[in-house]
Amino acid sequence: MPWVDELSEPQELRHCIRDLVALSTLPAIWKDYNLWQIADSVAAGLISMLNADVIYVSAPRVPDEAAVDVMRTSQAVSAGSPGRIERIIRAAWLDSREQTFAIDNPFGKGALQIAAVPMGFGGDAGIIAGSVNPKFPSETHRLVLGIAASHATLAMQRWHAEAQHRRLVSLIERSSELVGFARLDGTPQYLNKAGCELLGLSGIEEVERLNIVDFLAPDERTRAHRELIPLVMGTGRWLGELNLRHFKTGEDIPFLVDWFRIDDLRTGRPMNMATVSRDLRGQKQLEESLRRLNESLEQRVAERTSELADALQRLTLEAEERMQADVRSQELQLELLHASRLSAAGQMAGALAHELNQPLTAFTNSVNAGRLMIASGAHSVDTVRDVLDEAADQALRAGEIIRRLRQFVLRGETEMRIEKLPDLIREASALASAGTGAHGVRVRLSFDPRAEAVFGNRIQLQQVLLNLIRNAHEAMAETERRELDVATARLDDGLIEIAVADRGSGLPDYIADHLFEPFHTTKSNGMGLGLSICRSIVEAHGGKLRYEPNCGGGAIFRVTLPVPLER
Repeated sequence: MPWVDELSEPQELRHCIRDLVALSTLPAIWKDYNLWQIADSVAAGLISMLNADVIYVSAPRVPDEAAVDVMRTSQAVSAGSPGRIERIIRAAWLDSREQTFAIDNPFGKGALQIAAVPMGFGGDAGIIAGSVNPKFPSETHRLVLGIAASHATLAMQRWHAEAQHRRLVSLIERSSELVGFARLDGTPQYLNKAGCELLGLSGIEEVERLNIVDFLAPDERTRAHRELIPLVMGTGRWLGELNLRHFKTGEDIPFLVDWFRIDDLRTGRPMNMATVSRDLRGQKQLEESLRRLNESLEQRVAERTSELADALQRLTLEAEERMQADVRSQELQLELLHASRLSAAGQMAGALAHELNQPLTAFTNSVNAGRLMIASGAHSVDTVRDVLDEAADQALRAGEIIRRLRQFVLRGETEMRIEKLPDLIREASALASAGTGAHGVRVRLSFDPRAEAVFGNRIQLQQVLLNLIRNAHEAMAETERRELDVATARLDDGLIEIAVADRGSGLPDYIADHLFEPFHTTKSNGMGLGLSICRSIVEAHGGKLRYEPNCGGGAIFRVTLPVPLER
C-alpha cells in the first residue's frame, strides 16, 4: 500500500501515530462543543498535523441552523481578506469536484496544492487543505484528512441530534397539556410535568408503579379494556373524551384524549402507546357559564323586547308629534317670509303709487286726446290709432308694475326648480327700483354666461335680492356717488355668486358684527328681520350670505348658491 511505504521511516511513522492518536481524542473533547467550535477545532488541529498553509472547513448544513465556515492559516502566511480567500478555495473545489488539484496561490506567487474531503451527506460541505509544498498532499495527508472529516461529521450529526432532542424535551416539558407514553403492556415510561400536576402525582417514580388503566376514572376502565386499547393497537389512533382521575382528591377530570401507537421506523412493529391530552375543565366551566348566560339573556331579551315595544310606541307617538310640529314650523316660516314680503311691499307702497301714477296719467291723457280727435273729425284714423296705441302701452306698463307686486306679495309655491338667474335678477331690480328715481341711482347689471341658472324657489330668491337692492338704494340716498353693481360669477369650487355692491357710507364694526342677527337694525322704522330672513332663505338653498366692506366705500353682500346638477 502506497501510504504504508511512506511510513517506512521511523520519524514519519511516529508522526502518523501521533496524529491518529490526537484525532482519536477529539470526539471526547467535542462532547460539549457546538458546530462552529467543532469546525474550528478540526481546522486548528489539521494546520499542525498536515503542516498546511490553509485549512478551510465547511460544516454540513442542517435544518434550522446557520451555515458554518471556518478558515485557519499558518503563521507563515499573511492572509488578505479571509472572506475572499474562502470564496476562492470553495469555488475551486465545487467547480473541480476533485479530491486533489492545484490553483493559483491566493496568498502570493506560485501554485497552491489542494486536498479536499467531503463531509456529511451533501456535496457542499467538506474539509479543504492547501499547501504551497509541491509534494502536498501525500497519502498520509489524505488519510489524516479522511479520518478528521469522519470524526467531525459524526460529532456534528450527534450535536444536531442532541439539539433536536433537547428542543423536543423542552417543548414537551413546557407544554400545558398532558403528554406521556407507555409500553405495550400498559406500564408508563414517561409523563411530563404538566401531566403530573393535573393528576396529582409527585413524579416519574410514582408514575412507573402504575398502569395506564389506573389513570382512568373507574367507570371508564371497562370501556378502555374492551374497546379503546384494541382500537389504538389495531388502527393506530383514537381521539375522544375520557374522564381521568385525580390521585389525591379522587376527582373525575374530563380530558380530550389523543391516544396513538408509536411504531419502530425500521421494522414497522408497535413499540409504545402515547397520548397528548387536554384538560377540559375550563372549557366545561365556560360552556356551563355560557348556558346559564344564554338562559339569563333569553329572559332579559324577553323583558327588553317588551320594554322596547313600549318605547317604540312612545317614539312613534313622539315622531308623529314632531312631524306635526315640523309641518307647523314650516307653515310659520312661510308665514314669516310672507309677512316680510308684505312689510317690504308696505314700505314701497308710496313709491309704487307714484310709479303707477305716471303710466295711468299718461293713459288718461292719451284716451282724452283720442276722444277729442274723433269728435273733431279733423284727424286721420292712423293718428288716432297711434294715440290709442300709446294709451294701451301705458296701461300695460301699469299692469306690469301691479303684476310684479302681486307676484311678490303672494304666498307663492314652495316648489324648487331651475330658474334663469338673469331674468330673476332683472325682475327683482325693477321691482326694487320702482319709485326710486329721485335717488338717482345708476344700476349696472353684469351676468356671467357660465352662471345662467340656479335651483331654488323663485319668490324666495327674489325676496333676498329685493331686500339687498333696496337696502343699497337706501344706503346711497344721502351720498354723491350713487352707483349700484349687481353681478353674477361662476366660482371654481362649484358655486355661483351674486354680488350686490353699493357706494354708500358702509357699516360700522359694531353693526357689522351683529348684521344677520334678528332685531338688529340701523333703520328708525325697521324691525331688524330683513337680513336675518335673507340668510335663512339662502342657507335653506344650500348657500351662504356674507357681508364685506367695499374698498371704494360702501358695502358688498355676496350670495353663493350651489351650481344646479345637470338633468
